[in-house]
Amino acid sequence: MNYLKISFSILILSLISNFTLSNEIQLKIRGNNFTDKDVILSLIKDKPNDLSEEYSNYLLKTLNNSKLFENVSIKIDNNNYIINIAEYPNINKFFFKNNERIKDEELKLLIDELELNNLNPTSINTFINETNKIYESFGFNSAVITYTEDYFEETNTADLYFDFDEGKITKINRIFFEGNNAIDNSIIKSIIDSKTKTLINILANNNFKRFVLENDSRLISKMYVNKGFIDVKVNYKIEYLQSNKVNIYFYITEGDQYLFSSIQFNDQNNILNKDSSLLIEEKINKSFIEKEHYSLEKINTLKNEISDIILDTGIEFFEINSLEKKNNQNVDILYNILSVNPKYAKQINVYGNSRTFDNVIRRELEIVEGDAVYKSQIDRIQKKLNSLNLFKSVEIVEKEIDDNLVDIEINVEEKQTGSINAGVSVGTIDGFAVVAGLSERNFYGTGRSVKALLNTSEDRNQYTLETTDRLSYENDIDVSYKVNYIQEDFSNASSYKLDTFTSGVGFAYKVNDQLRHNLQLDYVIKDYSITNSSTVASAISKSAGENISFLLSNNLLYSTLNSGFIPKNGRYLKFSNFIETPSSSNNGYVRNIVTYKNYKLINKNIFSLQSRVGNVISLSNNDILTNDKFSLGGRWLRGFDTFGAGPRNSRSSYVGGNNIFVTKLDYSREIFNNSDFPIYFNLFNDYGLLWENKTKPTNNDSSLRSSVGFGIKYYSPIGPIGFSWAFPIQDESYDIPRMFLFSVGNID
Repeated sequence: MNYLKISFSILILSLISNFTLSNEIQLKIRGNNFTDKDVILSLIKDKPNDLSEEYSNYLLKTLNNSKLFENVSIKIDNNNYIINIAEYPNINKFFFKNNERIKDEELKLLIDELELNNLNPTSINTFINETNKIYESFGFNSAVITYTEDYFEETNTADLYFDFDEGKITKINRIFFEGNNAIDNSIIKSIIDSKTKTLINILANNNFKRFVLENDSRLISKMYVNKGFIDVKVNYKIEYLQSNKVNIYFYITEGDQYLFSSIQFNDQNNILNKDSSLLIEEKINKSFIEKEHYSLEKINTLKNEISDIILDTGIEFFEINSLEKKNNQNVDILYNILSVNPKYAKQINVYGNSRTFDNVIRRELEIVEGDAVYKSQIDRIQKKLNSLNLFKSVEIVEKEIDDNLVDIEINVEEKQTGSINAGVSVGTIDGFAVVAGLSERNFYGTGRSVKALLNTSEDRNQYTLETTDRLSYENDIDVSYKVNYIQEDFSNASSYKLDTFTSGVGFAYKVNDQLRHNLQLDYVIKDYSITNSSTVASAISKSAGENISFLLSNNLLYSTLNSGFIPKNGRYLKFSNFIETPSSSNNGYVRNIVTYKNYKLINKNIFSLQSRVGNVISLSNNDILTNDKFSLGGRWLRGFDTFGAGPRNSRSSYVGGNNIFVTKLDYSREIFNNSDFPIYFNLFNDYGLLWENKTKPTNNDSSLRSSVGFGIKYYSPIGPIGFSWAFPIQDESYDIPRMFLFSVGNID
């Protein structure tokens, strides 16, 4: 009986087992002559539970996405999924031909990154498209890449041959702007990275790069927003020319200009004490100017200043949100101050700086590992890194570790920081001059700038080498070292030549966005060569030969000019103070100069006032050397030759004066509405006064000189060209007039 029960149980179990095996769903692969079955099965993450069209589609999608197979088909047969595949040949070797700009090693790295390992046309075309993008980044926009294959049937493999026709670098021919009524073309051109070549900037990099246009559009938009045009829209179009050049058109829809209506703050969580609230109110009242145009830069600057006030009270964990409310063309600003939970920096990591040293970036940081982290501080760091002008983009990301710890990741994208410039200047005053320069803002990744300059003309040659770097991690002071050599020929005007060698160190920093201070200490060697002993001034004659001194210069510059190329609005004020120690000629001096410029645009009419006031005093009560005194004529008193007006002994012995006052009044109007190369008609009236000498010259006077005139200013493709005709209306018989002035490159 027991034997029968056992036998029956074994029979039942066997039937159940056979039924289960017969119903198990199998994946059967066919056509994999060169690909291992386990490799294919490893691609399939989800195993079948039943027979369905949905799972068949999943298999088809998964295997096609692997890009390993030329063809995949799925069918269901007898409780099995039958997978039929046609394999792509695997690639043995890659060969490259005619690729001069991108090296083989770089192409192989891209192949590895894209995992190109078989003859899948989609993968090959992806490689070609990505390579073309690299070519475009270098300015090669017409590169053509073709390929052929050498197939080996017995192993189902192939060798792949790429042939490159790199073409020529696409150049920018012209840049046009349309719709920019509020901001001049020259101002927009000065801030974008796309450039065109001109005669005075013949070595400018005018390679066309499509991705640069995207960034240019953002730069233009940012500038407009900072001038109150919140709704501005900037688009561009590329016109391809047969000469492998392009014209670029920027289309600007300015919209309305918005004004600040009110600026307030709200202490939402009552974290401020009475004193800090009063300080913030005072700061806002000083910053707010009624009917001033909206500026995102000003909003962020004021936000940082409020943050500094709060930090000074000992409060670290807060954030400030700036809220805006638009009403017609007015904007109300509300700074909402909130308390936040404390966060501390665990690690600060920098990525993307393959060239720039870490310390160049870290010295701009206000925090180190373990310090408290708050949003306004991160925003300020990002702004400082952007202001270095070393990076195409800067991104700062906070990654939470736990409730109060974060890692800070600083991701930078580097950009080209070197440039070579060359140009010429032609005029009736300076003659023919050649200017060439080399500039590198990130020398060997150190963040140090290096500049070299050559400026040579008939009567003046200058050679300069200067390097600038940050003084220390704790401040924003730049320290510079300079060597300068100048050869000047005053034979015609004052009967001598002067060679000056200067080496020195300087310190400079921004007080704010408009105000900059500079301090310089120089070691100076002057060598005077007399060309006519009978006409040269006695003070110069006594100083013949080599003279050594130290020169301390102190400069304070304030500027709100909208452009340095064609200024139309804004003010410029510069105070310069120079103290030179007595040399072997005992002519140490204190020299002060104040220069003021004011430009106003009214209905396309530009009115300007430019003035200069100067004074020089001898430290040893001797006569000041001629080249240290002031002179009248040339660009600062049109109608008179350089060294043409003021005290002199003879025509070839100009003396000058210890005091100067000169004013230029100009009116300019564009006479042709050419948005790219404007032409201005100019009317002017100049006044100048020069007086005081310890030793009275033969022709000594302190009378006023003045002139009137007109001119043409043409901002041409080869640079600015100026013509002017000036007529003295107050002069002396011994003055040297120059009624016609012509200049290319310098028309101020």
